[in-house]
Amino acid sequence: MPNFNHLHCHTQFSLLDGAASIAGMMKKAQADGMTAVALTDHGNMFGAFKFVAEADKAGMKPIVGCEFYLVEDRHQKKFEKGKKDERYHQLLLAKNMRGYQNLTKLCSLGYIEGFYSKYPRIDKELLLKYHEGLIATSCCIGATVPQTILHEGEEAADKELKWWVDLFGREDYYIELQRHGLENIDGSGKSQEDVNQILLRLAKKHDLKVICTNDSHYLDQKDSEAHDILLCINTGSKKSDPTNKGEMQVEGKEEGGKKTKYRFAFPNNEFFFKTQAQMNKIFADVPQALDFTCEIADKVEKIKLKRDILMPNFPVPAQFADQFGFLKHLTFE
Repeated sequence: MPNFNHLHCHTQFSLLDGAASIAGMMKKAQADGMTAVALTDHGNMFGAFKFVAEADKAGMKPIVGCEFYLVEDRHQKKFEKGKKDERYHQLLLAKNMRGYQNLTKLCSLGYIEGFYSKYPRIDKELLLKYHEGLIATSCCIGATVPQTILHEGEEAADKELKWWVDLFGREDYYIELQRHGLENIDGSGKSQEDVNQILLRLAKKHDLKVICTNDSHYLDQKDSEAHDILLCINTGSKKSDPTNKGEMQVEGKEEGGKKTKYRFAFPNNEFFFKTQAQMNKIFADVPQALDFTCEIADKVEKIKLKRDILMPNFPVPAQFADQFGFLKHLTFE
């Protein structure tokens, strides 16, 4: 059985979207014999320090990453009637310390320059500047290449894919496969497996390596109901509001323009932190996709984030014994 490591994981730091604790995720990965695990929360790296610390305690390699919100122009904050903020998902993993620094730069600029509604957004202009030391994948069904496959066809997706390969190279760009059993995505009539087969053809055409992931948002399958409640809080919906679980609607595509009568919900309970055995069963026909998750883990350098806290050194007037006494005085004043 090929070894496998999770490279697409959301935790409670994917605010009101992820339900997995970092400690719980690490414990399950360690118990299953995985050697590495990635943190790829939506739009932020808030959990990075805790994630690396927990990995160190578990004797595992932490892979720090982020699933960014990618838009055409991060500066655009106004949209015409009938238009919407088209956001795509993009997975990036830090290969080394330089990559980690570029991840932090992208996250920061997403908030400083690209923040709109509740989303920190980046664009390709930023990726051109800050891609060094990063590994990229074709990501999930909400990313640019899969979305182009769905709505514009294989030829257009080929052109989109070329942009990413030219930027990251064949060594650091991977085709990502997911199998959650999704049907009629965005009302396109195409399934997730339809997209996967085209991705596999494109991978062969461009000599790209393929990895498999599970878009993990909660630890165990039984946690899907609690996660659904979390999504209701996120979107201001009621649990009793109708959902369209027979179809898949990508997050970020349901807002603005054409309104939907359904609340946002995941279509099934397959978005959990699966074991190596479960992933081997799901991807038995493409075992190399499991092997290459280990290749990525091997090429990623283990980074250390723990450091002494550097506090500002304020001069303390003679009548106070220390900074705390002076701060207490100022607080009451």
